[in-house]
Amino acid sequence: MRTARWLLATVTLASLAGCGPQDDGHTTQEALVPLPAFASPFGTPGGQATYDAALAFRATLSEQQANRLILPIDSPLRRNWSNLPDGAIDFERNGLRLGGLQADQVAALFRFLAAGLGEYGYDTVAQIVTAEAVLSDSFLALFDGLSATNYRLAFFGEPTTDGPWGWQFGGHHLAINASLDRGRIVSLSPTHVGIEPAHFEFAGHRYAPLEDELDDARALMRALPADARARVLVADRPRDVYTGPGKDGTIPAPEGGSVADWPEEARGMLLDVASHWLRLQPEENALDRLTAIEAALGDTRFSWHGPLDGDGEVYYRIQGPALIVEFSARIDSADGGHYHTIYRDPTNEYGGAL
Repeated sequence: MRTARWLLATVTLASLAGCGPQDDGHTTQEALVPLPAFASPFGTPGGQATYDAALAFRATLSEQQANRLILPIDSPLRRNWSNLPDGAIDFERNGLRLGGLQADQVAALFRFLAAGLGEYGYDTVAQIVTAEAVLSDSFLALFDGLSATNYRLAFFGEPTTDGPWGWQFGGHHLAINASLDRGRIVSLSPTHVGIEPAHFEFAGHRYAPLEDELDDARALMRALPADARARVLVADRPRDVYTGPGKDGTIPAPEGGSVADWPEEARGMLLDVASHWLRLQPEENALDRLTAIEAALGDTRFSWHGPLDGDGEVYYRIQGPALIVEFSARIDSADGGHYHTIYRDPTNEYGGAL
């Protein structure tokens, strides 16, 4: 019986790790993490650099791999993303799996991510993938497919500087949906960023990729005048987030307090909180988004649930005409918690392709 159980676990792990005929390489987790430091061999991160890096990555692939990488721009499979691990979803993620690539292909993929995200976004991705390596030591890794090898990249449409195309990179706690048009990044919506454990050490370094997002929001709450703070408090919160995977088109009922009558300093602090998600993308689009969000602050609301100090479950949401940011600290534990966040521009999901 013991042998049978060991065999079942081994078969399950192999299946969930994505091993199979679709994989052309065998890159191990140890070869992936920590990810290489950010570099920008294609110049300033942005639309042109993303295009150049996409062509360079594709040039490393076989024809079969390229066919798996590139899907139609309007494919409904573009909605196939989740923050859950491979073993907890009922579909196969799109594109090419890190563990199925050769070393030179992995290096080219990381250069692509650096070009498409910039330093802040790339470093955030690197920390999330590193956290997955920490989780892979748990027993549940056998059944949930917890491994840094289980992140995938897909293109939607042929990379071009003359029209629209997009890309998707994701796995456990990560789903980036980027859209470009005529050589510029136009949307990073929807994008899910999460982490567990919330802080950890790996290879002698400390990681806490969403710590500032929580600390800055708490600082904002403390800075609000007492009457404004009372208006943003909400009694209930979702177990996770309202607008996560499978919730395209969902617009939560507005809650909390209006930002319109806040002091100027507090409004600036709210923009600083939102900027954590805007900075996941290169400046060419992040700055435009910040300008648009600032112009709509009069129609923006902020809601908060949870303690302002110490440990405990926290939920907050920034919601405006063209912005939804949700932060959910779902679990309080000795490792600092389990965070899920979502960033959406309801006016420009998937670059309008769907």
